[in-house]
Amino acid sequence: MKNTLDIPFLMLSRISAVDDGFMASESVALSGKPHELLEAMAQCAAYHVRHLTDFTRQAFLMKVTRYPIPASPVTGTVSMTAALTGSASDARAYTVTAELDGELLTASLLIGTTPFDDRFNAKRLAPHYQEIFSCLKSA
Repeated sequence: MKNTLDIPFLMLSRISAVDDGFMASESVALSGKPHELLEAMAQCAAYHVRHLTDFTRQAFLMKVTRYPIPASPVTGTVSMTAALTGSASDARAYTVTAELDGELLTASLLIGTTPFDDRFNAKRLAPHYQEIFSCLKSA
């Protein structure tokens, strides 16, 4: 059995487009575990928030408003688009769409933000997220 720390947490393999209102990305090769697609969708939206805030805030999945569980396990690489649908000072609402075998699955997610602090160290995390974002854009 793999140690939890040996399992990669980044569920995105590429960012294909980004602007102020949306981000398109691809997931890593999913293995069919139930949580993987939702996590990839949340990461797509969270990286968009980090981009919008110029990597000055920590972003996290605050709420899943809608997530229709796929009828069968999702495997392989999935194309996703996170569209910003609402914004407040500490949260952003997204509609995240994933293409599964020619059909669209749409989730509604709320991504919260918080300032970096002693739990979320800006000197370590901001450059880390910027580097990942840059690598995903050039992948």
